Amino acid sequence: DDTRKRAVQQRRRARRPVYALLGCAAAAACAYAYRQLYPLEQRCPPPDDRFHEHCVEGRKHYQIEIDWSCLGEKRTKVMRMALGLADGDSERGVGMVPTWLTEENAEIVRVSPCIRRLRLDTACRYCVPTPRPANVTNADARAAGA
Repeated sequence: DDTRKRAVQQRRRARRPVYALLGCAAAAACAYAYRQLYPLEQRCPPPDDRFHEHCVEGRKHYQIEIDWSCLGEKRTKVMRMALGLADGDSERGVGMVPTWLTEENAEIVRVSPCIRRLRLDTACRYCVPTPRPANVTNADARAAGA
């Protein structure tokens, strides 16, 4: 019985480094997966996306939770224009809107009335792929703004 117990204990001791190695590998895999889901830096859309320059300029992607019924008709129109939403979209109740904001603008939006929540989306999970308009170049856009 003693030799059998010793043999079992030796096998258990021999397995400990393997279990420790497996535990370290699992922890590293979890940390990697977490950083993929929640990166520290803003992920930018591809260079052919309309909003790539916003990201390069330092803007960050947010999800704004807006109470549209709280805004009223006039403020809803202004908010839709500011966020670049189409006229055909009907906003009722509470809705989520993706947008690119500077940090200063994000602070203003965060404390604005009828804004329920402003969530930072550094992984760009809610980024809507938006191709650049084919006929507008950066030089054309600058000339139009001047």
